[in-house]
Amino acid sequence: LKARDLSASPPTPHTRRPSSAAKASAKMAVEGAIGAAAAGMAAGAFSYNRENYMFDAEMRWERFASAREYANQQAEQYRGDIRNLAALTVKKHGLWAVSATLCMALNVALYCAGRLGLHGPSPPAWIMGLWLTNNAASFGFMAVTTFLALHASFRASAASVHLLTRKARVPVPTLKQLDQARTFASEFEQQSVSDIFRVPYLSNSSAPKTDEAVYDSNFDGESS
Repeated sequence: LKARDLSASPPTPHTRRPSSAAKASAKMAVEGAIGAAAAGMAAGAFSYNRENYMFDAEMRWERFASAREYANQQAEQYRGDIRNLAALTVKKHGLWAVSATLCMALNVALYCAGRLGLHGPSPPAWIMGLWLTNNAASFGFMAVTTFLALHASFRASAASVHLLTRKARVPVPTLKQLDQARTFASEFEQQSVSDIFRVPYLSNSSAPKTDEAVYDSNFDGESS
């Protein structure tokens, strides 16, 4: 009996199987962990995409402002060219008017003498007739020159004012263009759910490639 007792295997302890309540609680814990991880990922994706959206909105406004600044500088160059061309015409014809006026004063001084050779005998009448006729013609030509020079100067000034006020205005943006350039933060909520919760590097962004569209339109316009 003693040998039989020694050779017999020891009794195994009784193992309890997990109850259904324990299984349910473990399953709920796993599901809760998965849900918390998914919520954390969704919150991270939302924050990341919203930050990118706000950054793009700021860069869009900066691009609009820079483009307007370059356009204003270009318009100022055009306006400066118009002013310089008009000033060249005004200055040149102003000199012509002054020179013609001095010649008219000389003609009047010669007329005041009445004849040539004040310190000697008077020349023949036919020579005086030719001289007085040429002096009168010179006075008339100088008067016409003064009139045309002043007319050209005033016309150049008027043309400059017309071009500066009608054709080469500074491109000031309208309220509609300013409204189109700005972006509200609430517009982020108007995007699709796939864009709001986009996972970086895993899903393709639906952001429009504005640069390529603009360049293609410019090239098409130049080719046409």
